[in-house]
Amino acid sequence: MTLRQKDYIIAALAIGGLFVAPFKGSIGAVMLLAALALYNIWWRCPHCGKFLGRKHELHCRYCGKVVDRAAKNKKQDQDEA
Repeated sequence: MTLRQKDYIIAALAIGGLFVAPFKGSIGAVMLLAALALYNIWWRCPHCGKFLGRKHELHCRYCGKVVDRAAKNKKQDQDEA
């Protein structure tokens, strides 16, 4: 899965949670917490695997490589093989 796809899933959960919260508070809170958890788990550099931070920068601050949001996560693909 690419970073862009992960970003869309996180955004959908967060926005959905905000819309659901006024009607079903507990479900909205769970959706928001899931978005936050996935953000902390998924928002990683595809090269070194370190957390990218809140800014959508073009380069990883740890390894200095370009963060391509359309490319698949190389580190995770190697771990699955």
